[in-house]
Amino acid sequence: MCGQDADSLKKVKIEGAVLKVCDSCAEMGEEVKTSSKRQKKKKSGSRSSGSKKGSSEVLVNDYGDRVKEAREDETLSIQELSDELNEKESLLKKVEQQELKPDKPLANKLSKRFNITLYTNPEVTDYSQEKGDTRKATMEDVADIKD
Repeated sequence: MCGQDADSLKKVKIEGAVLKVCDSCAEMGEEVKTSSKRQKKKKSGSRSSGSKKGSSEVLVNDYGDRVKEAREDETLSIQELSDELNEKESLLKKVEQQELKPDKPLANKLSKRFNITLYTNPEVTDYSQEKGDTRKATMEDVADIKD
């Protein structure tokens, strides 16, 4: 504080600030005792639910259509839904237009409200072959045959 060069400095709390000062300036405040070993603070609490390992659920491809269709089935406007879910109207519009992927909490709100599935486990997805082409590939389809 005084600007004097000193060989040994003490940590002193003066008017709420902890400063390193010489012996004569140390009398102006309370000496702060520090232990020789630094103690690391452990972070308490748990990880957020979005960063859990093993959470392999993925967002379905047609999430916007599912939300829009469910909302329209109940003849709700986006404004009414945003008021009900306490979310911004612009956010819900972007989700419906698939410009924005909903995070887990928002997807859970929408899923519970409309009883729809937005996140699914890809290992359990049903790939039934009732629709589309059921023919099997032949060697000619796969191989490049030279004459």
